[in-house]
Amino acid sequence: GMGGATKSRKKGGGKKKGKGKKSSSGSPYDVAKAMLKCEKVYDEMLKEAAKVADDDDFEFIMAEYMIAARVIPQEMAKMNIPGAVSVSDWVPVAQLCLKRNVDDPNFDSHVRDCERVQTAVSYYCREISYVATLGASVFKSIPRNAIEYSAEPIDSFYKFVYEDIIEGRNQKSKDENSMSKAEARNVLELEEGCNDASEIKSAYRKLSFKLHPDRFVSKGRSEEEIKQASDDFAKVKIAYEALSSGVRGDSSSSKKQSWYETLGGRSRTDFSGRLKLLPLEAAKATFDKEDYKASVAGLNPETVMAFVTRNQAAAN
Repeated sequence: GMGGATKSRKKGGGKKKGKGKKSSSGSPYDVAKAMLKCEKVYDEMLKEAAKVADDDDFEFIMAEYMIAARVIPQEMAKMNIPGAVSVSDWVPVAQLCLKRNVDDPNFDSHVRDCERVQTAVSYYCREISYVATLGASVFKSIPRNAIEYSAEPIDSFYKFVYEDIIEGRNQKSKDENSMSKAEARNVLELEEGCNDASEIKSAYRKLSFKLHPDRFVSKGRSEEEIKQASDDFAKVKIAYEALSSGVRGDSSSSKKQSWYETLGGRSRTDFSGRLKLLPLEAAKATFDKEDYKASVAGLNPETVMAFVTRNQAAAN
């Protein structure tokens, strides 16, 4: 499918049995086998969509969504698993393809309110969890009930996230206006490893007042001194943003601000945030009753790891 979706069989998925619940027949649920079937269905759905792409009188669309996963913030606070911090913010792990009838009353609803998206993610939670482990092995050590999921239309993800983070557009300007957390602490004259939000804010206010360019004007300072003060003031601002970006506040707080959610700024309005999942049996019942047609596919591991690596670096 679109968007970097790849075949999980490349990771040897077809040879492993999943650790999901037992099926209704009593045998263990083979999530790897189920994923192979899902990816085949996904491709078939896209082919079906291509056939009606030029038809002005269409009755349905194949809507694609990017599914991201992260450790539930409250669980992160009490988790002592090596590497878990690398998935403490959202990490794209799978794509969802969902056949939607244009006459569906909820057709135009926001993704966070779309019952079909919520039900589909609930229904495929085992498969999504499985492909997440293929993309980033750290997910293998995280209990499934400690992970939450989000959804976003695929075009929104590509416009506001993928092109910027993966393809590196505007990277030059970002590099000029960014610094590591270690550098930021040094600029703000903080102790090594300081993550206290109040200390960071206090140091920022103190230095920004001391170095504000307006304090150097009309005081007999040379143009060079004024320019240096302006540059130092800018560094202080960048340092504060570096230490305040991504997951903010105390590491045990459940009110952290997600770096992933800030991508795209106010223009990115179609990100769902945390989806409230249904119990698996309830999702299955809805699927059968309403004759859902949906499927999921895994992502290219390089795409997944780009976000895992960024989260790990931001935590250091």
